[in-house]
Amino acid sequence: MPAPRYIEPNATYAICRRIEGRRFLLRPDDKLTELFVYLLALCAAKFGVTVHMATVMSTHFHLVVTVPHGNVSEFMHALDTHLACAIQVLRRYVIGVVWAPGQLTIVQLHTAEAVAHQIAYAMVNPVKAGLVWRPAQWPGLNPTLDELGRGTLSAGKPDFYFTGKKWAAAGSVKLELPTQWFADEEEAREAIAQELEVQLAEARAEIRARGWKVMGPTRARNVSPYRRAKTFEARGTLRPHVAAGPGQTEARIAAIEQLVEFREKHREAKRRWCAGDRDVVFPRGTYWMVKHHGARVEPFP
Repeated sequence: MPAPRYIEPNATYAICRRIEGRRFLLRPDDKLTELFVYLLALCAAKFGVTVHMATVMSTHFHLVVTVPHGNVSEFMHALDTHLACAIQVLRRYVIGVVWAPGQLTIVQLHTAEAVAHQIAYAMVNPVKAGLVWRPAQWPGLNPTLDELGRGTLSAGKPDFYFTGKKWAAAGSVKLELPTQWFADEEEAREAIAQELEVQLAEARAEIRARGWKVMGPTRARNVSPYRRAKTFEARGTLRPHVAAGPGQTEARIAAIEQLVEFREKHREAKRRWCAGDRDVVFPRGTYWMVKHHGARVEPFP
């Protein structure tokens, strides 16, 4: 059983979901982009999620979102489930699973530096992978910095999988700047721009050092969705649950200590609950036990 997730109101998360076997099922053709935008818009509206950034690579996707109501797991469950079913239809891929088991990462961001870093990281991802030279060249979903706070992602209902009256004719979601972490939109945009410049320079230097030939948008759009990525992928690396951004060591340590303390208290509260004590108070940050079992919980200050 996975460890309980610490849930704060209005928390901001960096989310990554990977395709099983590193297949190119999310190849950036028009139908896939329309599908992703449509479902993202519907799920964000249903669960009250604010979308800051969304990048869809061929083998995985990145999101940076703020979740006011703590329901990040339910949001991702709905998005993943419908995406997987629709991708099976779109790609006629009916053998095995779509998403890599155990490869969903939901990282809570604890500082403004972490938020800016993760938004820039998502934008730079197509360059970092050696697929295009500039983020704007990526043929799939990858909004530019100018679109954040100004643009809206919109898509009509795809002409496959979505049958019945329960599905809306179209979906749209505004790309919001994470102004809750900054003084205003100008400061937020400047912080992301600085991170973008640094990460782009690093990504291009890595391409040159490795001697890669950039694939280009046309080849990326037309690659077979049944192929697998062959580039080296490190295994057995740490999978953090929190992030504080570059240079924010103290904030990172504080976030880890907070998470460890929460899990210890949650473990003890659940032990008492399972022993029949329905008056036990779970630590603040508990979500699932409260919503699904009506458990008592410490309030946030």
